[in-house]
Amino acid sequence: ATVSVLYWVTGDNNIMTGARKLQTWLGAVAVGVALAAGGLDALDAATQSAWDFCLRFEPYISNPQVEASIAFVSWFFICLYFTYLDVTRSPTKVQKDYWPSNKEMLECAVPQIIIYALGCGLTWYLWAAFPENNLIHEAKAPTFLAFVGQLSSAFVVGDFIIYWEHRLMHIIPYLRNNIHSVHHAYSAPFSWSGGWVHPVEDLIVVSAQALPAYLWCHPLTRYVFAALWAILLIDEHSGHDVWWSPFNWMRTSDRDIIGGGADPHDIHHFIPTKNFSFCFCIWDRLFDTYMEPSELIVNPYVPPFVTHRRDPEVIQQLMDQQIDRKQKTLREAEQEQ
Repeated sequence: ATVSVLYWVTGDNNIMTGARKLQTWLGAVAVGVALAAGGLDALDAATQSAWDFCLRFEPYISNPQVEASIAFVSWFFICLYFTYLDVTRSPTKVQKDYWPSNKEMLECAVPQIIIYALGCGLTWYLWAAFPENNLIHEAKAPTFLAFVGQLSSAFVVGDFIIYWEHRLMHIIPYLRNNIHSVHHAYSAPFSWSGGWVHPVEDLIVVSAQALPAYLWCHPLTRYVFAALWAILLIDEHSGHDVWWSPFNWMRTSDRDIIGGGADPHDIHHFIPTKNFSFCFCIWDRLFDTYMEPSELIVNPYVPPFVTHRRDPEVIQQLMDQQIDRKQKTLREAEQEQ
């Protein structure tokens, strides 16, 4: 319902259209609840079984930062997945004219793997050295509906915070030029570049996104949240429009899009005043920073760290050249048909 109301506000401001959207979403929720009502006991049992499985890994899950290791493992394997798509030249590529080289991927991946592995290793050292700080878990899992509510609310609230953190990183000159510029070294992002950020911003982003999960979520919810968050972080920066991306299934039509993904976020890396959102495009729509992906919006690739070519006028010239070439290609294709 919350997303529906927001979508009404961010749509075409037509009350009847907004009401129909609201009715559609509320209807879908009502049908889902009705269908699940008879099976809630089974879903609750499944949630309990999942938590019982996690409890088998005691005492390791008593580590207060075990979610960091879950996120790291998820991040590593989803990066490998998208690396495979890059190496095999998958047709899902958003930036059709650019493929990261093996050298670029290694230069980006290796330092992060080492840093994140050392960070996770530190959490395990602290877990072993200070057992009095370890967590004690109860045996009862959340109900299925509580699990869904906790997970969805953590994503919505955390994503809202990240949207404004991201915008502030661009609005405040010092943060933009000295902190966030590290991440924007890649104008055409690929999987491993998703985590290429300044240590200060890394700490801010992880803390802001994880705060809601730590405030009101059951450990089981936090584990799932950590894994999904890492996967969506890489999906957004992967440069691939994969079928499972929220951008492709969190929508009511080709234009009424709620979910984020590589297609919209790729635009942000060469037009940095647009598409700040992470998991949900809803915030860009609500605050008028959304740019619709289009075949004519082509990423004018700039090599990493070539900062003198990041001038907005130069970027616009590169975009104009790309658009001219794209339009010419489309015209030639139409003539051949």
